[in-house]
Amino acid sequence: MRLKDKVAIVTGAGGGLGEGICLCLAREGAHVVVSDVNAAAAEKVAVKIREAGSKTIVVKTDVRVARECKELADTTVKEMGKVDILVCNAGVSGFVHRRESMEPPILETISEEDWSLTIDVNLKGTFLCNQAVVPYFKEQKSGKIVNISSIGGRKGVDFIPHYCASKAGVILFTQAIALQLAPYNVNANTVCPGLIWTPMWEEAAHVLALSYPAFKGLTPDQVFEGAVQNMIPLRRPQMPEDIGNAVVFLASDEAKQITGQALNVDGGAVFN
Repeated sequence: MRLKDKVAIVTGAGGGLGEGICLCLAREGAHVVVSDVNAAAAEKVAVKIREAGSKTIVVKTDVRVARECKELADTTVKEMGKVDILVCNAGVSGFVHRRESMEPPILETISEEDWSLTIDVNLKGTFLCNQAVVPYFKEQKSGKIVNISSIGGRKGVDFIPHYCASKAGVILFTQAIALQLAPYNVNANTVCPGLIWTPMWEEAAHVLALSYPAFKGLTPDQVFEGAVQNMIPLRRPQMPEDIGNAVVFLASDEAKQITGQALNVDGGAVFN
């Protein structure tokens, strides 16, 4: 129970990686605010958190909208009494507007629409949520921020340059605010997941199967398994709980001397 009675906000928590993070926090005693643009999906996660014995509320949030991010922070404090932990997990793959496209996702075929959406959700959304919660952390002179990046923010991946740009931005943004917030006893770190079979990765694998000759005829899960075997030295995918356990550690007192760091949880895919 390393996080007993702490209050955590998790964005993008309506399933996949976000759900795994929420459940890991709850199992360690935290009360969890489930934030997602899809309120119905978030409610399903909240049920599991209650079953784990923790308190929870659902706050529908579009992280691209500053007003909604502030409402998320204010509602948390009003309903839960405080906020101790912020986990910014909301993200998109960059393939939202090209799901049935037969063109390979190279620089010339990435639309401005997909570029803007990816930067707005992955990077701007992280900024806005941090901005909304930090005043509470400063006032109480404590807090833990864990922003979720990716191994794509550590090393460029040829078919997702816009995604890589957004996730690299998350890492450097987190380093910068770690310096700003250190005098207030606030830790800010990043977790960089490797390959996790989530709806977001399934979407990306579907696009690759349609548009890359090397993947022609493969199902999305076959594309994913091939990526795991080629990219991950340990030859196994990561699970949401693997990332959740790293988040728990960084949000706990065990990590009180760690700030401004990016922790890879990727089976050895990236070594920097």
